[in-house]
Amino acid sequence: MRCGFPAKEHTGKDYNERFSRFFRLFIEIDQVEGLFPRQCRVCQTTFAGMAEYCSATKPKAHCFEDCRGVDSTPFMMVYRHCSCGNTLVLTLGEKAFPSLDSFWQMLQDEAEESGRTLKEVVTDFTDQFDRYLLSLNNPCAKRAE
Repeated sequence: MRCGFPAKEHTGKDYNERFSRFFRLFIEIDQVEGLFPRQCRVCQTTFAGMAEYCSATKPKAHCFEDCRGVDSTPFMMVYRHCSCGNTLVLTLGEKAFPSLDSFWQMLQDEAEESGRTLKEVVTDFTDQFDRYLLSLNNPCAKRAE
């Protein structure tokens, strides 16, 4: 069974408006050919798509790493913990996430305007995105314990 999201997007006052604009973009990542399914190398758990990947794992620290300046091809890393404890890494370039630059700019703007560090803002985004996933009536939205 491939896990997906309902067509209707419902974000409300519980989510930072800047953040919620990017929730759907992350959800649509599982439509990029070759990213999913993904499998944990340790326990062999298979994640059919982004919904299952994020819902069945826990974020590692602040979860996202901006690697746009590392190579000539901009990308970011997404770190999550599988329920077995293994760290899973998803690499997202501009092909998989065309809004890469605007996403990081939004996070930086939020950090500057709120007086928080970028790490704090990224953690806040991750927490709100995970809550958003859980709020959807999705059979794959079961949080790793």
